[in-house]
Amino acid sequence: MAVKKTTHEATAAATGYLYQCRIALLSGLRAIPTNPNLAISVEKFDDVAFDTNETPSKQIQTKHHISGTGNLSDASPDLWNTLLIWSKAVKTDIEVPFRTKFNLLTTGIAPEESAASFLRARERNEEKADAILSKIVSTSKSKHNADSYSAYMELSKQSRLSLLKAITILDGSPNIIDVFDEIVQELYYSAPRQQVPHLVQRLEGWWFSAVIKAINSKPTESIPVMAIDQRVDELREEFKRNALPVELKNETPPQDIVAELDKRPFVRQLRNIDVGTARIEYAIRDYYRASEQRSRWLRRELLIDGELEKYEQELMEAWEPRFASMVDALPSPCPSQERIAGGQNLFKWAEQDANFPLRTVRDRFLTHGSFHILANRNAVGWHPDFTSLNAGSDEDSEKEK
Repeated sequence: MAVKKTTHEATAAATGYLYQCRIALLSGLRAIPTNPNLAISVEKFDDVAFDTNETPSKQIQTKHHISGTGNLSDASPDLWNTLLIWSKAVKTDIEVPFRTKFNLLTTGIAPEESAASFLRARERNEEKADAILSKIVSTSKSKHNADSYSAYMELSKQSRLSLLKAITILDGSPNIIDVFDEIVQELYYSAPRQQVPHLVQRLEGWWFSAVIKAINSKPTESIPVMAIDQRVDELREEFKRNALPVELKNETPPQDIVAELDKRPFVRQLRNIDVGTARIEYAIRDYYRASEQRSRWLRRELLIDGELEKYEQELMEAWEPRFASMVDALPSPCPSQERIAGGQNLFKWAEQDANFPLRTVRDRFLTHGSFHILANRNAVGWHPDFTSLNAGSDEDSEKEK
């Protein structure tokens, strides 16, 4: 049972952190039109916060519940843990409520006529909320909330009311899955409809990395809202209706994948012409990048009308006359070393000079890697005798995805 509890707690903690990050991203996207000069942070001033020149203008506490909806009853730990943090801030600086807005965003629900219900955006009544909270302090025997009760009641009534006026309860907020859907809706017109979720996934990948970097900086950094806007603009360009998104141009294959690819026919072809170890590593890297990127495009149905087959045909037709020219230039009989040298020159062209775009993609890894995909099937080759040298291979050289 203890293991299950620990696992559940770890899952809840991880979900809570990811929830904070998604809420921060959604909040940042919504701030772009009206408050582009703000910066946003996670775990700096609060769970999530907006600031200008290191002065927070809005602090957000997030509460996510995996099982059940949770609630914001008058003795709720979610409510009182939050009040503890904000009460301490007011005790330190009595002016805080006049320059900072406090939001408690939770998937839980505030019961009607509860203190939290009087602190929603509409139909507010801070006096009633304070009266209810003060009564709970005097009647509740909760040890968990004891510090929170003390911190709240240490404030004068005027300071408590100032704090409550700065607080907005956002109960019944979307859960972690629904927040993703809201981000998708926020970016609905940024890409063709079926591609918007993929754009959001790319944006989240960048965002999570940016948040982790900011949190681990000394001191913790904030991220400009305009950095989100800039990244969305970059992704919007990549996801244009006639564009193909490129995600793997900087990807490095794991070592176990490198070891497996090192056995493939395209690598054997390179060894047939005595290509050095470093260049073989580059070839494996580009083969991996091109193969994985092409597979993603195919899975998402971004390639149409035999587009990939036409691209490969273009590569083959560029290779064919060069290969034929290389063979014609060899003397007869031809020493083995000269045949290898001819193959090296041909491969050098494919490796360094060939650059064939696929629609909007002009990244070199795609051309280079695609030549290796073709070489893996023996559709192209470098050594004059590549067909016979690699005949009967028992390696998988089926057509790549």
